[in-house]
Amino acid sequence: MDKAMRFLIIDDEPDFAEFVGDALDALGYEADICTDATDIGSVYSSKHALILLDLFMPGLDGIEVLRFLHDNNSHVSLIFMSGKDASVLYSAKELATEWKFPVLGTLQKPFSIGELDAVLSHFKPPQTDSARAAAQDFTAEDIDTAIREEQFTLAYQPQIRLSDHSVCGVEALIRWVRPDKGFTSPGDFIPFAEQHGLIDGINYLVARTAIEQLGRWNRDGHRFTVSINLSPASIADLDLPEKLTALTRHNGVDTSDVIVEVTETAVMSDAGRYMDILTRLRMKGFGLAIDDFGTGYSSLQQLVRLPFTELKIDQTFISHICEDSECETIATMATELAHRLGLTVVAEGVEDQASMDLIKAIGCDELQGFHCARPMPPDQLQTWLAESGFGTRHGSA
Repeated sequence: MDKAMRFLIIDDEPDFAEFVGDALDALGYEADICTDATDIGSVYSSKHALILLDLFMPGLDGIEVLRFLHDNNSHVSLIFMSGKDASVLYSAKELATEWKFPVLGTLQKPFSIGELDAVLSHFKPPQTDSARAAAQDFTAEDIDTAIREEQFTLAYQPQIRLSDHSVCGVEALIRWVRPDKGFTSPGDFIPFAEQHGLIDGINYLVARTAIEQLGRWNRDGHRFTVSINLSPASIADLDLPEKLTALTRHNGVDTSDVIVEVTETAVMSDAGRYMDILTRLRMKGFGLAIDDFGTGYSSLQQLVRLPFTELKIDQTFISHICEDSECETIATMATELAHRLGLTVVAEGVEDQASMDLIKAIGCDELQGFHCARPMPPDQLQTWLAESGFGTRHGSA
């Protein structure tokens, strides 16, 4: 870590604050300690890249500290600590997330150095303006060229049906490996493409490539679904149902084997705007998945009004489901709600056998995650299908 960059521990218990400071020192980090939160105005500065914040403190509690940071336009990374109600930790995390703070995690006191180290593994030092500019080393012309020259490719992550451990689908994930610069993250180029009016070209390329590949898999005797993620800008395209239908007909693919994924946050922000297109997609037989469920603020009324067929529980909850009772509760309630609405439930981000066993116990229908398979190009997926032991439906589309 940059020596000019420090962490700040805010905890009214001097002994525990010192323990955290010693633990950070042992892990190679430098930290300052504040045992009186009312001093936050004079103690906190731009040199602090991360605050480890106790919630229950006299004088000024952790939520008041958070409000101070928010009112002063800070977006410092946070770790919340508490020896009391775990649900309060979760609520504090939700509030901080709403206020756009990067939250690395929460720690229930007492915790070990190992637990602290595990949360700190998510820390990313803030970038300077010049570093951000250097990281974004592409232009609108570069993206336009990438679309025309088909530099964008797709990797496919298998989805496993829990009832029989068969491959029931794949999710198509976009990749950009530039000839001169190597891998560029979708988190960088997708927002840029949306801002510069280039996202429609990317979305059509994704849809065409995924549906063409699905047609090839069908002809090889495999029958499963392919899920494609589309930008909210494309979901607002009135011609989208016709465009996707034309692609399925050209490639001999059933519309029912193509699932369009839309994020909860995007759709629920203006459900009426998308109702036309989403309803017509369903009328033409396409599946509709609400993605990242649990990260937004869904209205139950909107969930009923929009014709979804699938609900994907966000990996934020699944990755901690075995050790966090709140995450398990949310996943369980989401599963029960979805089943009552006639939706298939997919758990995202399953990374170990214990998580797989638990999501099956609470009633999830399908899973995807590194525990079963990472995203892979089509040729590797073909090999994986033959060697993994997971079966697929057979027969022509």
